[in-house]
Amino acid sequence: MERLESMGVSRHTHRPLMGVCVCFVLGIIGNEYIQISFGVSALLTAGLMFLSVFIRQRKLSVVFLLSGITFLGGIYSKDYQTSPPNHICHIFYRYYKDPVVIEGMVISDVEKRSFFKKKKTVFTLDVKRLKSKWGWQEKQGRILVNIFREEDVNYGDYLVLEGKLHRPFDFSKDSQFSYKDYLYHKGITFIFSIKKDGYIEALGRNKGNFIKKFSFQIKHKLTDVIRSNLSKGEAGIIQAFLLGDRYDIPKNVYELFRLSGVAHIIAISGFNIGIVAQVIFLILKMLSIPRKGQYVLTMAFLIFYAFLTGGQPPVVRATIMAVIFLTSFLIEREPEPVNTLSAAALVLLVMNPLNLFDVGFQLSFISVLSIILFYQRFMEVFYKWAPVINEKQGDKYHRKDALFVIKFWTIRYFFQSMAVSLSAYLGVFALVVYYFQLITPIVIIANLVVIPLASLIILVGMGLLTVGVLCPFVAAIFANCIKLLLNIMVVSLVLFVQIPGVYFKVTNLSLPIVFLYYLLAVLFLYGPTFIKPALYLTYRKVKHFLKIDKN
Repeated sequence: MERLESMGVSRHTHRPLMGVCVCFVLGIIGNEYIQISFGVSALLTAGLMFLSVFIRQRKLSVVFLLSGITFLGGIYSKDYQTSPPNHICHIFYRYYKDPVVIEGMVISDVEKRSFFKKKKTVFTLDVKRLKSKWGWQEKQGRILVNIFREEDVNYGDYLVLEGKLHRPFDFSKDSQFSYKDYLYHKGITFIFSIKKDGYIEALGRNKGNFIKKFSFQIKHKLTDVIRSNLSKGEAGIIQAFLLGDRYDIPKNVYELFRLSGVAHIIAISGFNIGIVAQVIFLILKMLSIPRKGQYVLTMAFLIFYAFLTGGQPPVVRATIMAVIFLTSFLIEREPEPVNTLSAAALVLLVMNPLNLFDVGFQLSFISVLSIILFYQRFMEVFYKWAPVINEKQGDKYHRKDALFVIKFWTIRYFFQSMAVSLSAYLGVFALVVYYFQLITPIVIIANLVVIPLASLIILVGMGLLTVGVLCPFVAAIFANCIKLLLNIMVVSLVLFVQIPGVYFKVTNLSLPIVFLYYLLAVLFLYGPTFIKPALYLTYRKVKHFLKIDKN
């Protein structure tokens, strides 16, 4: 082993959850493309698991175990997608033409969105019954309801609605993103449209979960604080940053974020959750709470924050990752990033295996994984280009030259930000081109400006929400700071977008090319790790054989 390490080959890192996660994912993918009956899959899973337990040879046992987990992933995905006979997805085609009456409960936050200078009311309904010419029939499933007027509807209301059912359709042909698939992955198979004079009756109020209802009430209060202190466009951006509501962002501003490649900033995700977690942790630290108590309370606040944003998939993903990471500190074990990421992915796939086909899920996990794998490699390159950024240099002059210390940390921060931006960009590059048919190389530079500004905006935004509830007369100070930061951000994006060649469109990128891109990335990362030892061991065996033959 020492000889191998001297050749530049590092010791093997123990990452058991990574193998389990990869095999579970392969099983889910296999279920989409390979048709195997449930009984055969169950039999193969049980057989492979049985062999993994009773075979004594460790490597062979692991192979059988991982193979069993692969088939288990396929079984689980198949079972999850199997709908009962009374599911609404099985209704006859004739229901699409005529108005139908549906009874059910509101299970999401109710949004009042702009629609041609008017408002429409949007929410998710858990269907209980559907009326046909044979009378009421028991049904189940979820539908997305669009009421083309403002309506007094809240989470937990039990409603009777009359309108038209139709399948979701895709609005844009400029990308591989499918709105129909997006809704299907959330368990929604139909959109239910109600005209502005359509029939609505509330049979009951406040039937939902108390905690979820309470979180929505707080969210509405915070939304009112934002809207009362900022203009409509500014409020729309801040709501996206802090609460995950993107439907009020001005279209021209959203286009700036998209063309510069930093649209992920306004999609509340791991970045936003990380800043929120840091702020919460620092506040708890100032209160002299024991360290383990800080971890527990931070996790509790993050979970509540996920409820506050309506349990949106990006927030849930980031919260689960943060909770798993903090739990490792709580049990006093050093977290292994890839294992932590794999654990978070497994939790989300167990909750809903169709998360795997969600664009946000793919981009989120691949970007984080890419940062974990590539960041240190980029930093090693930067150390060779600029040895001054090495931390040992900073320690050497820490107390001798204050100006050097300032330069050191400024330059070091620049290179660290570049390493993170490059790592994330390389990770998601192929997927972004495939789904959105857009290449935005400027994002590497734009992130250096936008991410610090976004961090400050989130920090000041949390201050606005806090004082807006407790001391409304002080909120104007925070609101003015947010306006300044937002203006700087938008002006920066305008300048970036005007640079020639900042973005260009690519069409017809096939899925095999995407797989080839990531295959080459894996070979680049792990090829030397396996090739060097293999060549060295082959050399030793050949040399040993030649000695024997010579003797």
